[in-house]
Amino acid sequence: MNILAIAAHPDDVEEMVFGTLMKYHQRGDNIYIALATSGNIGSNHSASRAEIAATREGEQLEAAKALDAKVKFMRFDDEDLIDTVESRRAFLNAIRWANPDVIFTHSPLDTSPDHNMCAKLVIANLLIIGAKLVETEEPPMNMSEKKPSLFFWDIPGGFKFEPEAYVDISDVIEPKIAAIAAHKSQLDWMEGYLNHDYLESMRVQSRFRGYQYGCMYAEGFVGYQIHGFVADYRLLP
Repeated sequence: MNILAIAAHPDDVEEMVFGTLMKYHQRGDNIYIALATSGNIGSNHSASRAEIAATREGEQLEAAKALDAKVKFMRFDDEDLIDTVESRRAFLNAIRWANPDVIFTHSPLDTSPDHNMCAKLVIANLLIIGAKLVETEEPPMNMSEKKPSLFFWDIPGGFKFEPEAYVDISDVIEPKIAAIAAHKSQLDWMEGYLNHDYLESMRVQSRFRGYQYGCMYAEGFVGYQIHGFVADYRLLP
């Protein structure tokens, strides 16, 4: 299968769905990652937006190596992701690029503006991924062959997110933490912002979902439902 994770920023995928992607990768599925922004304001250091973006894109590519993932950067500005024709077409093109069987993205309940908008842009495009009259660089998907299942991943801190399905990631928690740590520029940035250990907070969230599910570590998901596109939980690893 082709598995696509669409995120607002570099490191979002590693935080919330990396363990699940690793499970797919281990069984031979193809992993695709699409980033709406390159996180070009995510630094307290005296660097330009372009320099920050270049650093963070490099970190994302490094983290993706463990999954043998293909990565696409849409390069909208960090904290300025909005619903426009341009952003809708970029998201549509990214989905068609991966030709996915399964899509993962942020929850529309996530109150981070970029995260929330990313979810909305994925949802806005789901019904037209096969529409020939909505043109993008990538060709329309063949809807007679596949209709991708869309799953929303957890919210940082878990606020108001009630998983409907879990994936046991106990055997891949260390690769997950290592992938998050590959985003080196974010360690001091996030620790200063959150006022606690960034990597440990990610471990704690996975541990909490594991506690709920009855294993050591887990990631939680909610499936999207709309006529013609009902998430198939059997596709989770």
